[in-house]
Amino acid sequence: MNVSVPQQQWRAPQIACQAVVMSLTEVYFELVYPVFPLFHQPTYLRKIARGEHLTERHLFSATMALCALVSARIQDQALFNPSHNMSELTEVPSETFYEAAIQASTDIVLRTQQNFDSMRTCALLALTAVQYGKIREMQAFLGRYHTFVAIEGLQDEANWPANTGIVETEERRRLVSLLLSFLSLQLLMERKFWSMYTFEVYVSIVWNGMLRVREQQINVSYPTELDDDLFSDRGYGRQVQSPAYARFSPGNREGEVSANSWLCGWNFTTDLYRLLEHIITNFRDRQKHQGTFPTNLFIDGCVTTIPTVRDAVMQLYFNLPQCFKDVPEVTCEPKSDRFGFQAANITATVQLVRMMLFASGGGSIEDRCKIASEVIEAFSRIPVTYLRAISSPLLHHLAGIGSLLGSVFGESMSEMAYEQVRVVLLALAQLLENLEHGIHSTISAQRLRDLVARIDEYMNNLRDSPRDLPAQLTNDIFADWPWSLDYT
Repeated sequence: MNVSVPQQQWRAPQIACQAVVMSLTEVYFELVYPVFPLFHQPTYLRKIARGEHLTERHLFSATMALCALVSARIQDQALFNPSHNMSELTEVPSETFYEAAIQASTDIVLRTQQNFDSMRTCALLALTAVQYGKIREMQAFLGRYHTFVAIEGLQDEANWPANTGIVETEERRRLVSLLLSFLSLQLLMERKFWSMYTFEVYVSIVWNGMLRVREQQINVSYPTELDDDLFSDRGYGRQVQSPAYARFSPGNREGEVSANSWLCGWNFTTDLYRLLEHIITNFRDRQKHQGTFPTNLFIDGCVTTIPTVRDAVMQLYFNLPQCFKDVPEVTCEPKSDRFGFQAANITATVQLVRMMLFASGGGSIEDRCKIASEVIEAFSRIPVTYLRAISSPLLHHLAGIGSLLGSVFGESMSEMAYEQVRVVLLALAQLLENLEHGIHSTISAQRLRDLVARIDEYMNNLRDSPRDLPAQLTNDIFADWPWSLDYT
């Protein structure tokens, strides 16, 4: 008969040796942390070095989820530092860590008292599910996360435990931001607290889902713009003030973005995702709102037009310090490369904002091809190393280009228009092939090339006809094309 082990006597199952866990943790802080900074580096490394994850179930599940995500990125050829031992890093399959994290966290949702590591586990498992292309599982882990938030009212700092230290406070704020990007990806196809917000918006864009968190509902400060080694539970390394609360609009944050820390750029990306939430709402109800923004984003109390928002976004981007606009080659020096990661991520997100603004406002086929070409060109200027490191989430950004072009395929189009679309699709396929970091990008590029071949076939058959291609033929070609990168 199986006898349940009391919680205080819980011991971790043997999944991987300490050396493997430590190595994967080190890679996390090089490869994943610059975009998803879910842990305070000195504090977390100290816990893992002491083996605390072997006796604390929640920390163990978060650590296994971290290892699963890092291992999945490595399997997709995202590792850029040659000093790491690949045989050690690939000793345990990513899926083994993934299942261990799920097993260790199966009953945490039903517990009466939430644990912060449980929330981080949900975030990391959701990110790993994206890496695997398991979109249904990603949605399930996001649902768990929202259960924690709803039970404890964690969208408001006032409801956080009174004894929360400085380190956990900053980690919680980052987790909120990550949720935003997830939400955004979900709506186009349907950093810690702020990390989860950005992840939510990202998920909402890409998988056409609903927004479960609105930025107006969040009363959490942005993470303090200090590197991890400059603060601890004993205090901050110098006098600092956290950026504004989320209740202020992106265009009205006090002060300009500085170059003091890579987190300054990271918080700017959160600004962009908050704006994306409103763009998504406008896009889904554009007939009702006639292409205007009913929310106070940039102009004092005024209804803001799409061109006004676009110009304001680009002005904010141009005002950034140069370190958040230039994307140099990686140096394998983490403190330096984190600025490169921010520049790459900001570039990708600005382009996503541009695409969504354009889609919300409509435009001719020529205009849509022009914006798509400009977006592809912007991505092409980012060193491939960063694109590989950002990995699968980046592919979904690129899928937005296909979604933008996909909106033209229900219209009658001339041969010239098809030729423009053809050129853009081939350029996108070439960009995906250049990444060369996993089966998903290869499949996506091949799908695009297959689609171009089908376009060519129809064009050749109708070459002698001066009339536009009928809409029905357009539907026949593109009805089954998956503009979202849905791997389910």
